[in-house]
Amino acid sequence: MTEAHELQTREKHELEGEGTRPGPVFRPDVDILERQDAYVIYADLPGVDDRSIDVRLDRGELTLDARQAAPPDAGWRPLHAEYRLGSYHRVFRVSEDIDGEAVTARMNAGVLELTLPKSAARKPRAIPVRPG
Repeated sequence: MTEAHELQTREKHELEGEGTRPGPVFRPDVDILERQDAYVIYADLPGVDDRSIDVRLDRGELTLDARQAAPPDAGWRPLHAEYRLGSYHRVFRVSEDIDGEAVTARMNAGVLELTLPKSAARKPRAIPVRPG
């Protein structure tokens, strides 16, 4: 016999001390992967479309800002709401090993994928060994 498990909500992490934007500002959850040729960041941005995202790379800082879509209409009153509307903000320090000109961003189903290619000088390379 299997045990019944209750669904548990996971709270968004609201940033403290962020007073420059209206409404709550959340820190999006991310996964960061390293491939041989690049770093890849996946950021959860539910309720955000690709036109509402600002990604900047400046002096070793990668900044991600996003705004969620507004409620369906001004008279919107949910009967039960566990999901809060607001903005997202996250800053990462990145290595100088990143090729800043080749960084790409793609949004798919509420997940932002940032690809930060490693510079050619930092990519691993095979060194051929010649006979002596």
